[in-house]
Amino acid sequence: MRKRKLTIMFFLLPLICLNSYPQYKKNAVVIELLGKSCYYFDISYERNLTERIHIGGGIGTSGIDHLDFNGGTFNRLNFSIPLYGAYSFGLKRHRIISEIGMSILGNTTPYNFLSLSDVTPFISVGYEYKGEHYVFRVPVYFAYIGRNEFFPSVMPWIGVSFGRLF
Repeated sequence: MRKRKLTIMFFLLPLICLNSYPQYKKNAVVIELLGKSCYYFDISYERNLTERIHIGGGIGTSGIDHLDFNGGTFNRLNFSIPLYGAYSFGLKRHRIISEIGMSILGNTTPYNFLSLSDVTPFISVGYEYKGEHYVFRVPVYFAYIGRNEFFPSVMPWIGVSFGRLF
């Protein structure tokens, strides 16, 4: 009888202990406007490694260009693949978040199915609200776009993102 009680306690005690501590959701799908893809819109999948650290990747698009070429027209889809890691400061719902990563820019045409043209590294710092089921962020991004005539080498902009935790 005593052995049976010990066996039951051995299996129940970890379940009781696990339920007494706050659990965090390990996955998220995030939609972002003017975000890390360097385009208008992107959607990303994120995996939380700990409560403070997550990694992610996604795809963003700026739309379809209609181009004229040798008397004919064709469509070109411009896209971006952001790959990133992030660290959150703070343990409550309101946090400061810092991200670092890169966006791989590319396009597709009928003549060239997939063309990866450029890599844009970025960092960001911003605000994050992380509830039980949703996450909301307002980061300020800084991307290195290289030397050119029109813009500075490091381009700043603000993004807004909303995600669902699961």
